[in-house]
Amino acid sequence: MEEFKQYREVAGDVTFAVKQGYVNNYVLTANSNKAITAPAGAKYALFSADADIWVLMGGVASIPSGDVSDGSGSELNPIARRVESGQTIGIISDYAAKVSVVFYE
Repeated sequence: MEEFKQYREVAGDVTFAVKQGYVNNYVLTANSNKAITAPAGAKYALFSADADIWVLMGGVASIPSGDVSDGSGSELNPIARRVESGQTIGIISDYAAKVSVVFYE
């Protein structure tokens, strides 16, 4: 698994491009939580999807139907999150969706 780090260009400037990581693809059924597990060695997860997704680190994601004001809500379209090896990640969408989750050390 690749480290999640920035690299320097020839001129010495930092670039925001990263090497390809450990890529997993998932197919979501509309309105059904998919529990995925961070692989051994993973420290970071980057999310991409072809529809809006709701994500809950360490739990079952849900699509809010009302206010959630106690800090336990699922997050809409996160980009990158810190993870731990073996951690469960819940993902759900209102629609059938394709999701890629890229893991890095």
